[in-house]
Amino acid sequence: MPEMMTLHAPFTPFKRDDARSLNASAANIDKLAANAAAKGVTTIFVPGSMSQFETMTLEERKILMTNWVVSGHKHHLYVILHVGTSVQLDAIELAKFAESLGADGIGSVPMYYESSSDVPTIIDFLRPIAAGAPTLPFFYYHLPQVTNAQILVSDLLDLAADTIPTLCGVKWVGTSLADWFKMVTKYNSTRALLFAPEPKLASFSLGMGRGVVLAEDFYAPTYIRMRNAWLNGDTAAANKEQAWKYTSEAVFNSYEGTPKRRTYERFNLTQLDMGDGRLPKQCFDVKTKQTQLFSDLEAIGFWEKSQL
Repeated sequence: MPEMMTLHAPFTPFKRDDARSLNASAANIDKLAANAAAKGVTTIFVPGSMSQFETMTLEERKILMTNWVVSGHKHHLYVILHVGTSVQLDAIELAKFAESLGADGIGSVPMYYESSSDVPTIIDFLRPIAAGAPTLPFFYYHLPQVTNAQILVSDLLDLAADTIPTLCGVKWVGTSLADWFKMVTKYNSTRALLFAPEPKLASFSLGMGRGVVLAEDFYAPTYIRMRNAWLNGDTAAANKEQAWKYTSEAVFNSYEGTPKRRTYERFNLTQLDMGDGRLPKQCFDVKTKQTQLFSDLEAIGFWEKSQL
């Protein structure tokens, strides 16, 4: 694994038809992989929530997974393929497929819709999924606000030590900082613990873990500057980077639809129309809003600060 895992969960390219059909060709994914690597990303987690994995068929997921493994490795990225779904047999099938592709690792959410907050039950659900790819590291995807698995991941790591031998890390999109603190205190030297919440600064004093969940690749440069500033004792500079990210998010949140997808038309390495997210995501009004969006991003130095 990379020494520092700056994890990017990429959007899935979709076409501009009524079905928002998959547009994840090998050429398009290669552009996205090149862009991510150039921005300082070291780790890809796909298809995750931003990829809208839950809207995709198994065949669509396999196409996306295949192209990300090929292009991710071409651009020296560590590729974790998310195989999670509430259909356990489908997740096992995807785990086996990921191993056959030569992925670097797999990850999974617990069951959702028919959800559980009982740790032994979640372990029972995940065990055969991890066993579907016995040679690959397994990452637990902790997203309790979506999956309703209201657990302490520190408890899962304790109980799964003997039953899921490939469990090596956590993509932690949690809310309990006490849980994070307990994890990094006990497991930081033996597990890849990846922190997602904002502010990212919170993880520095509690324990950085192995890396960070950026979501969007264009936030890798500001995180890297933030982390380096903190490690060098320049807390003012670190705080400034964190504040800028909040400013950037405020710009995106002032628009309806999927404005973040539009940025990939402007980046030199992509120049890619990502389409809009699948329903229930709403369309971004390209004709009347894109010029203003790009102007607002220009005003906060987005295009410069999204470069290393």
